Amino acid sequence: MSVTDLHPETSGSTYAESLARVEQLRADAEAKRIKNESERRRQELLDQKAAARAQREIQRDLAAAADEQRQRDDARREAAEAKARAAKSAATWRTAAKAIAIVCVVVSLPMQVMAFWDAHAWFLVAAPFVLEGVAWALLCGAQAAIDEGRPSWHYRLGALLQALVAAGINYAHGSAEYGMATGIGGALCSVIGPMIWDLHEHGRIAKRENRTRRSVRRAQRRTDRAEFQRLDAVNEARAARDAEVWERALDLAAAYGEVRPGRRSGLGRTKAPEVVPSEKTYARACVEIHGAEPGSTADRIAHMRTAKRAVRIAQNGPLDGSQTDEKPQVDSQTPAADSEPSTARAKAPKQRGEDGRKRNGGTPPRRRPGTVKYHPAAKKQMALAAARQSN
Repeated sequence: MSVTDLHPETSGSTYAESLARVEQLRADAEAKRIKNESERRRQELLDQKAAARAQREIQRDLAAAADEQRQRDDARREAAEAKARAAKSAATWRTAAKAIAIVCVVVSLPMQVMAFWDAHAWFLVAAPFVLEGVAWALLCGAQAAIDEGRPSWHYRLGALLQALVAAGINYAHGSAEYGMATGIGGALCSVIGPMIWDLHEHGRIAKRENRTRRSVRRAQRRTDRAEFQRLDAVNEARAARDAEVWERALDLAAAYGEVRPGRRSGLGRTKAPEVVPSEKTYARACVEIHGAEPGSTADRIAHMRTAKRAVRIAQNGPLDGSQTDEKPQVDSQTPAADSEPSTARAKAPKQRGEDGRKRNGGTPPRRRPGTVKYHPAAKKQMALAAARQSN
């Protein structure tokens, strides 16, 4: 098969031309193939880059998730460790308090038995058990009240008073029989045991009620007091400067139920709640009375605009045109206002200058060498002014 048979359209051409055309077609096909291959490789490279970028993002997200999970695990572990330490400390404290109470009972109870012993009234030996037992019975009642969520202060107060009675008996008997040191020691043992256990129960109450520390409560009271003082000063200034707005703000606050709780006075008494407008309520009162936001009135806004205008004039010059005695250049090129009737002006011959131009007052404008030419906008403005005056 010849080249002519392959390409019938080139049958009228010479063999060299046909061969050249075939070579050109082959070259074009090869160039297109190379271009397609290059495009394919470029697309593969882009796909690989996109896949790598997606993989990096996935790895980053996984790393972030793993980091968050590790932080949560650390937080849970620290919380568990803190809870375990707290439980261990509470158990140790309970054991120590119980041991101290038992030791105190071992010291104070025999001294009271000796104080009440009488061979002719042997039944009085039960009195020490009553005195010491009542105190501990009341502490047990306080424990039950704490567990049930009931008030326990009266149980604890009764236990303390009973412990003081037992301490007085031990002090009197011990001082008389064995000296001052023994009397003081027996009295302290009668008080310290119930007191230590009461402190343990006090901690349980604070934990149950989730009480904050006294220093934190004191700091919070100081902060609240300072905030109340600031609000009082602001409200007094508002009431003194604009009584009408303040009265309206009080009416709105009463309607909205904006009441501030009472504060504690110096004597520990709590003052009655008072109506105090909020910032939003006071702003609404200002808008209703003055039509503007707080601190602004119609006179103040007008004064501000006047001051801004004065500053703008001082910085940029007059806003209404030149204030000098010189006539603007356009006046020499536009006719002056004529007091004659329009009909008389219509019949009057047109005035021409020495140079033959019209409507220039008979005197052509002076132009000196080097004078800047008129801007097209200035020419248009002068034409409009001249047309208005002529009409």
